[in-house]
Amino acid sequence: MKKTIVLLTVILMALSIVPSASASQVQYYPAELAYYDAQIDVMTPRLEAFQAQYYAVNGRYYQALTSHAAAPDVPTLPDGIDESPTDQPETLALFWESFAELPSELAWSFRIDTYSGEAGDGYVLSISTVINDQVWQRAINYGPESSRSAEWYQVIPFSF
Repeated sequence: MKKTIVLLTVILMALSIVPSASASQVQYYPAELAYYDAQIDVMTPRLEAFQAQYYAVNGRYYQALTSHAAAPDVPTLPDGIDESPTDQPETLALFWESFAELPSELAWSFRIDTYSGEAGDGYVLSISTVINDQVWQRAINYGPESSRSAEWYQVIPFSF
C-alpha cells in the first residue's frame, strides 16, 4: 500500500511539472485557409504535370517569381505575372495561363523556388496571404528534401 501511495505521489508530481497547452499556445487557423487550400489542391496536380514536362525539356524545374508584390488580403490580380528570374526567360504567365486553371484574382500569392541537392532536384510552392492583418504562409515541397514543407503558420513580425 505504501509503495502504491509513493508511486501515485511521484506520478502526480511528474504531471504537475509537465507543461500543458494554454489557450495562448493553441494554434488558431482562420477559416479562409481551408478555402485557399481547396484552390491550391486544384492547382497542384497541374503544377506537377507542368513541372514534369518542363523538366523533361529543360533538365531543370521551372521557377516562378511571386505572383503578387505583396501578399493580398482580398482577391487581387497578380502583378508579377510578367516577371521572370534572371536565369530563365519564362515568366509566371507560362504556368498561370496555360496550366494553373486558377481564377484571374487570388486572395493569396505564390512563388515557385527550385533547388538541386545531393539527393536530387526539387521545387517548393510557397504561398502567402493576409487575414485580419496577419500574414500566413505555407510551403509544399516536391522533391527529396521534405524538410522544406510547412503547413500554414502565422508570420510573427520581428520588432526591436
